[in-house]
Amino acid sequence: MGNKPQDGQNPDKIFMANFSKVMGGLGVIFVICIVAAGLFASGDIRDDEGQTALMKERLAPIGKVVTDPEMLVQASAETETSREPYTGAQVVERVCGACHNAGVLDAPKSGDNAAWAQRFDEKGLDTLVKHSIEGYNAMPARGGDSSLSDDEVRDAVKALLEDADVSI
Repeated sequence: MGNKPQDGQNPDKIFMANFSKVMGGLGVIFVICIVAAGLFASGDIRDDEGQTALMKERLAPIGKVVTDPEMLVQASAETETSREPYTGAQVVERVCGACHNAGVLDAPKSGDNAAWAQRFDEKGLDTLVKHSIEGYNAMPARGGDSSLSDDEVRDAVKALLEDADVSI
């Protein structure tokens, strides 16, 4: 390090000598780290049942991929949590209002009598409910909440129509 080639010295030999010193120093540091880790280690966690259980829990898969439609229905039924059904107003507040309050992507705004009356007159309640359940244009099925039942969606459509003073 800092050695300059003198007359008659090969620069490659100087480089290799310096490189060997650096690698030797790193090797010594590596050995010191390994010895220190051995001294400070708390033991093998594989010997402790509690640590083994924690390790297995952390390494367990977080989910699984299901491609069989029958298994998909069964898996979704197993993961559904039971809850009290939402009222139409609750569904509008929790789900539908995200788009209908602001008119996102041309969604009819809550309380807009002209927009809701036109849709109701042209399509009727059953078609509006069908579109709400299956999705229509930019609106996702069930407003994006797949946990909503058909009855909850129907009640939400009725609540939106009532909010716009459309007589059903």
